[in-house]
Amino acid sequence: MRKHAYSDRERARDESQLAVAPPPAIGALPNRLLTAFEVAEFIGCHEEIGRRAYLRGLLTSQRFGVRGRRFHPADVLDWINRGAPTRVS
Repeated sequence: MRKHAYSDRERARDESQLAVAPPPAIGALPNRLLTAFEVAEFIGCHEEIGRRAYLRGLLTSQRFGVRGRRFHPADVLDWINRGAPTRVS
């Protein structure tokens, strides 16, 4: 027995209207703060590279919790343009 009285066709129409477009990305990076692992995955290197870049002052970050750091996508792209060590495939 069905809980809803409407047909499958009406349900499919309603679900298609609920589809939300993905958020815009900055240069193929998501539009949110990134972890060191996500930055490393995008660049193609080990995550420690991003952490060391932050400690050297090459990459800016924002405190996230007690020990965590998150990086802005625009700052990551700026760091890449200034000569971040990326892996060329």
